[in-house]
Amino acid sequence: MKVLVLACVLGAAVCFPQGQQYAQGQQRLEEDPLFDAPDPYQFTLAVSDDEFTNYQSRQESQDENGVVQGQYSWVAPNGIRYVTSYSADPVNGFQAHTQEEPTDIKIVFPKPVPLELQAGYRGN
Repeated sequence: MKVLVLACVLGAAVCFPQGQQYAQGQQRLEEDPLFDAPDPYQFTLAVSDDEFTNYQSRQESQDENGVVQGQYSWVAPNGIRYVTSYSADPVNGFQAHTQEEPTDIKIVFPKPVPLELQAGYRGN
């Protein structure tokens, strides 16, 4: 009989809705005086190297509510620029969308340096 009662109690504990438990814990976290609000930030990075045809960019920001928005891009070896825009927030999660933009950029591929001219080469 004790085993049956124990199994019923364990079954009830496992069936308790976990989503409500998380929501209650989240609410306590936000009411906690030690909970820090997100710090807003913003940064930008851009590379435009014509000699080696290296084109990249990135920008991102976060507001005081923790909502992140950003975009990054690069030019692939086929000359197409890929632009990815994204956002992340507690309600919608991470969302991203990538677009392809044709360019007239002709990618320059570096010529290999002969082995004997490379630094650190020790011939036999």
